[in-house]
Amino acid sequence: MDDVLRTGGIQIMQDNARKLTYGAMMIALFAVLFAVSLYIPLVGSVSLFFIPLPILLYRLRYDRSASLIVAVAAILVSSLLGGLFSIPIAFVFVFLGFVMGETIQAGKSKFYTVMTVGLTILISLVAAYVGAVLFFQFNAMEVIMEILKKAQQEMIEYSSDLKLLPQDYEKTIADTFLFYRLTIPALVILGSLLTGYLFVIASFYTAERIGAKVPKFTQFREMKLPFMTIVIYALVILSSFLIGNDTTSTGFLIYINAMVILRFAFLLQGLSLIYYFLHERKPPGFITVLATVFAVVLNPMTILLGTLDTAIDIRAWIGKDKVN
Repeated sequence: MDDVLRTGGIQIMQDNARKLTYGAMMIALFAVLFAVSLYIPLVGSVSLFFIPLPILLYRLRYDRSASLIVAVAAILVSSLLGGLFSIPIAFVFVFLGFVMGETIQAGKSKFYTVMTVGLTILISLVAAYVGAVLFFQFNAMEVIMEILKKAQQEMIEYSSDLKLLPQDYEKTIADTFLFYRLTIPALVILGSLLTGYLFVIASFYTAERIGAKVPKFTQFREMKLPFMTIVIYALVILSSFLIGNDTTSTGFLIYINAMVILRFAFLLQGLSLIYYFLHERKPPGFITVLATVFAVVLNPMTILLGTLDTAIDIRAWIGKDKVN
């Protein structure tokens, strides 16, 4: 009995030693990646997407409590490298790694992980914006607006020197920049999701290469938006008749940003349908490249294809046509 207890105690001590050693390695790796991203601009722009990886790897191997301790230690070490102002940044990277690890442990899909990481980045951006306004009296939105206003003025001055422009070119330029200003929220949301996708791709690819089990994406050509997307799209379009053309109203701001996000989703759905069709026909590779270019250039048609593909099962017709 004493031998059994002694053996069990030794095993526990060995497990704890491995846990501490692996934790120290992950903290050191996190600190190195964080320092590279801070002080080496070109390389840092790439290593930036791998910073959450050590926390992810540790969470995949050990329990939540131990992972939280490692996460806190990683933030403290990063503060020594970048100072107190680097703590919020380090916290975001640590939290991203922890979130990715949690979603994998919970058996969630890769798409779910991307959405969760994208939402985390979006919340972090909003928190950073509010913090900058409250504590540093720095309003990033006002800076962006000033930049757009200056660019608009420069465009008008440049265009006034050209003789072949229509009479209302100033209104056209003004409407274009107004659209950019109004759709900043949608662009931030889409940018957050794209950034989340890059973080997940970088971390999952590396984790898989070193033997960790991570979920995989389904093929892009198999993408299928839920039918509820069409219902929401229809409701947003109908709401435009109630909102009117008052570009200063909150309703119009919500409407135009919702349209940008929905149309981007339908653009992806349309591209997915095109890739599905090409996969079934198996044309030469350059045809796929050309189709992608034309699909992006002629994006209204691609968005229409995506809308129809979401509403009805076009792929069934493609498969039936292939059989016949």
